[in-house]
Amino acid sequence: MARRSVAACTIAACATMSLLRSSAFTVAPGLRGSGVLRVADHGLVAPQTVASASTDSAPSSATCLATGSLLGLAAVVLGLGRRSSRVTRWASHNWERKWWSVEEDQDPTTLPLWQRDWRYGFQLLKRTMHEARKKGKKVFWEVRVLESKDKGCSVEMLKSGMIGWCPMSQEGPARLKVGDVVMMECLACPKNRVNTERKHSPWPHTPIAFKAEPVFSHHHFLERERSIAKAKDLVTGDIVECTVFKHIARGLLMSMDGDESGPKGMLSMMDISRKMSSHGYVEKMFPEGTKMRCYVVHADQNNGRITLSTKEFEDDDKVGWMLSFPERTMAAASVATAVDRFKGKRADFIRLLQK
Repeated sequence: MARRSVAACTIAACATMSLLRSSAFTVAPGLRGSGVLRVADHGLVAPQTVASASTDSAPSSATCLATGSLLGLAAVVLGLGRRSSRVTRWASHNWERKWWSVEEDQDPTTLPLWQRDWRYGFQLLKRTMHEARKKGKKVFWEVRVLESKDKGCSVEMLKSGMIGWCPMSQEGPARLKVGDVVMMECLACPKNRVNTERKHSPWPHTPIAFKAEPVFSHHHFLERERSIAKAKDLVTGDIVECTVFKHIARGLLMSMDGDESGPKGMLSMMDISRKMSSHGYVEKMFPEGTKMRCYVVHADQNNGRITLSTKEFEDDDKVGWMLSFPERTMAAASVATAVDRFKGKRADFIRLLQK
């Protein structure tokens, strides 16, 4: 793109100089001292604030200024003009000023819908989610239920006044009532292109604002609170009873406490066995609802992330037994012996590193 722009400017400059060398541009008689340039063929006059040239053979200062003016006009036509003041450019990178992070002076929910700043609301929600996900964190917003419908409820964010939608499956164990103020996580925030999509858009639309609405979930907030409470009771090295809740791309999502709505733990594909396997084989050997014993690798009390593993149950001469003989490997006696052996090897390895 940069090479095309430079080439276009070069062509425009060459064309301008060739026109100036020809007889198309002449200085109007009697106006040489005033610095007025006349285009003879078209009758155009461009005022300049320069003195006249000393000789007729050399290019006059008005001619030089006309060249610069035409080059500037070519640059503007080619899109090389000054950029917007709201964008800072440095080393071929653009940064927009963080106007979306400024707090509101008044309660935005007191304004009617047609007076609310929808662009600020979208930018605040989208940029905050982007920055939080880069840090591996989740953001929960305080919202108020406006209307309860058959398929979900319409909510508004108390911080920006944005109108959103919460499906009935994401409301939690009980339906939310109108006027309830709860914490929700934004599952999806539409981009600018979605705001002008046609009637067959997958996003719900506000009838008044005609904007695509973000999707929220109160169920995710409740799950996070339960996971934090469960993580406070767990210690690295514990053996817990889990049930396969769902197969995902990263591995198995395990439900703890024997309840589907209870806290969840993550059993990664690389932590199932010391021998790697495919998703199809793991889904065949451990379908949804399978009860398993898992080793607690880590339990974060701040965000409720619980990391589980079963490869510690395998010994050096039993590599891959979690995939071939899971019943034998996860037996109570075998699990206790395998975990003690694993802790002894880990302690020996740490002592070796400390020498």
